[in-house]
Order: sequence, then structure tokens, then C-alpha cells
Amino acid sequence: MATGEYPSDFVTSVSKRYVVGPQLDIGLPLGLGFEADALYRPEGFQAPGLSLNESGNSWEFPLLVKYRFPFPLVKPFAEVGYTPRVINGSIGEYASESHGIVIGGGVQFGIGRLQLSPVARFTHWNNGGVVLIVPNGPTIQSTQNQVDVLVGVAWKVR
Repeated sequence: MATGEYPSDFVTSVSKRYVVGPQLDIGLPLGLGFEADALYRPEGFQAPGLSLNESGNSWEFPLLVKYRFPFPLVKPFAEVGYTPRVINGSIGEYASESHGIVIGGGVQFGIGRLQLSPVARFTHWNNGGVVLIVPNGPTIQSTQNQVDVLVGVAWKVR
């Protein structure tokens, strides 16, 4: 391979496929609500050709306005909001703080006081979060679009 040429699988994501964190969901009148989360996800990438194996921690803090549709047992909802993100760890030297716009939807249902809320969310970040500039090579950036399928588990206070 000539200098400056890289295989198409030059960089591989080694991010874990889980997200955990606390959630605060406040119901308001007229089917409206407010949700604030603190979501943790491990991030990482490897570039074997450059002997790079970087990892870090990503924290996202979505602030969402929700609308719950008026159905009796299963309550579908739509949500929209803003989220800042911070990435730190050994990947941090290649990372930057970023923020994004979130839209999503799901359903909420309960079994007694136990509440489950599966949701699909789309986030568009203002930048890729992780940028790697290879000397005499390509600039590699993580995607600005993110799709998550999450399941919220909560205990209803009253």
C-alpha cells in the first residue's frame, strides 16, 4: 500500500451498545410534560493501522418537552428538546463538547406503580464529537446523527 492510502475499514467503533442513567419526568396539565435525563454511554474507536485504541465516557443531558396523547391504558407520547454532550477519557483529546436537537416518540404504560417507557429518539449533533486528524491522511469524525432505542423504567410516586 502506498503512503497516504488507507483501507476502508481503517477506523472501527468499539463503543458499547448500552446507555444508562437517571431520568426525571414531570407531568404537567393538558398532556404536557418535562423530562430531564443524565445518560452515560461508553465510547471508543480503534485504528489498527495507526496502533490507536481510544476509549472514553460520553454524558448526554437531554431536556425534553413531552406531549402525552390521551389514551386510557397505553399512553403514546412525542418529545422534542435540546441536549448537551460531554466526552472525556483517553478519547477526550480527540473530542469536543457538543450539543444537539432531539426528537422522539414512544409509549408509556404501567403495571401497578411500575412504569415502562420504550422510546425511539433521533439526535442531530452540531458536530461529530470525536475528530481524529491523521498526519498525511484523512480526517475522521464520528457521525452527527444518532438514533437510540431506549427503555425507561420508573416507579410512580403517587
